[in-house]
Amino acid sequence: MQPNKLKILMIGPSDSGKTQIANFISESVNMEEMGSPRPTQGVRIVEFELSNSKVNGRTSNIDIELWDCSGDHKFESCWPAFRVGVQGVVLVCSPNTAQAATREMELLYNYFVSQPKLLAKQCVLFYNCTDEQDDVESLNLSSTFSKVSLVAINWKNEGSRLKMDFSNYITSVLQSLNKD
Repeated sequence: MQPNKLKILMIGPSDSGKTQIANFISESVNMEEMGSPRPTQGVRIVEFELSNSKVNGRTSNIDIELWDCSGDHKFESCWPAFRVGVQGVVLVCSPNTAQAATREMELLYNYFVSQPKLLAKQCVLFYNCTDEQDDVESLNLSSTFSKVSLVAINWKNEGSRLKMDFSNYITSVLQSLNKD
């Protein structure tokens, strides 16, 4: 049975653009009017509806509860609460966080995907590019990520593609949940 609401975590190193991506995907803020980003304190939950999601030949609208989680480790004591009932994880890093990203992504994947026994299909890694030259291959990730979708995104220049990538990811999460 397909859930009508999904809890999705968005987490990664500080300053990787998680809040901007969450705002763009959810259309919760006019992006032209948004000032410079401020670090998220703990978590910010954004709720929105994803229309026309197709799973197993059926089209439906899915309510998304997107948990925009701080990348600051001072909030690590909140991680157990973030993880309760999670159905999908969006890991985010960017070229300016790439140095720390390899180790950090491994840690986050282990805690938020492996330990709660989510499938690799319930996780995606968005590499938040600001420039055409940025390449997801430069991350040098471990074999842990061999089954995880790695997607180079640019919400400023390729916003419609980002929304499509997110929608495809949600479809993948729903298909994984329907197998249970």
